[in-house]
Amino acid sequence: MSELQEQQGKSPFKARGTFLPKVPLRPFWGSPKRIDDKEYAETSPRDKKLLLFLPVIFIYGGGGFCLLVWLASVLANDPHWFMLLGGLALLAVAGWGHWKLRRMKPTEFYVFDREKGVFRAKVGFPGRVIEMPFVESEGRLGFGPGPRGVPGYDLSIHHPTLGGWSLLQTVGSNDLLLSYWSFLVQYMDKTKPLPDVPWLHDYPNRTKGWGTTEEWEARKKSPNFIDPWHEWEAIVSQNPKLDSNYYIEHPEELAQWNGKPPWSMNGEELVDAGIMPEWMLPPDERELYRAQRGREMAHGGVKRSP
Repeated sequence: MSELQEQQGKSPFKARGTFLPKVPLRPFWGSPKRIDDKEYAETSPRDKKLLLFLPVIFIYGGGGFCLLVWLASVLANDPHWFMLLGGLALLAVAGWGHWKLRRMKPTEFYVFDREKGVFRAKVGFPGRVIEMPFVESEGRLGFGPGPRGVPGYDLSIHHPTLGGWSLLQTVGSNDLLLSYWSFLVQYMDKTKPLPDVPWLHDYPNRTKGWGTTEEWEARKKSPNFIDPWHEWEAIVSQNPKLDSNYYIEHPEELAQWNGKPPWSMNGEELVDAGIMPEWMLPPDERELYRAQRGREMAHGGVKRSP
């Protein structure tokens, strides 16, 4: 039985932060451990290799300190041999730990499976795997005080019954998180081209989305510039029913969406439902959407293949 099936029927999880649409909001960004046209994987903050790295460094430092104390005692004609023995022992332990680390493969990942349309992550001990369909999950951008009073942002993914998983945190600005979400949204929709990022240049079917960071900065300087993220914040604030938490408290109202609630909609579906303005679609996606709508109107509203 899958983790998703095991969790069905448990108390619903209330997500925090602003619900993110499944549409690019910034130029694409990511930092993959491994990636191809089927899977995107990141090393988890709970990766054993990361957790053991700092202790090994500290043990090295402790061994070096003991040897320095022993050397100083020898120069003072009062050798502390126990410091030599302790330092050598610590260095031996650190060397063994270093040897193990070099041969240890990262074991804690979270994976976005484009082929199957699911997000997987290892949780707890000894490494249970949680799996949630991406289309049934929503992105959340949370905000809160960070170190020394600097505001911090958190990007997480949530499922109505499985709960949430933090993906990335930044301090001071949310642009990087919105860029990462934009990448994930495009990558996880296998009906669309892959995001145009350096790690996927070997694949011909790619899209620019909102373009490069330089193009985005130039666009921001134009007099008629509208930030899609700020526009979305305004839309959500004016319509509390876009928040999945609303349907946790009013599950009967989910029926109005016929099994397709807002957090499962892609950009075109959000526009068709009247939730999101058409201009928020990235330029290349907007052109395709308009062309598709033109074909539908030409054939009496029936969708046809290009």
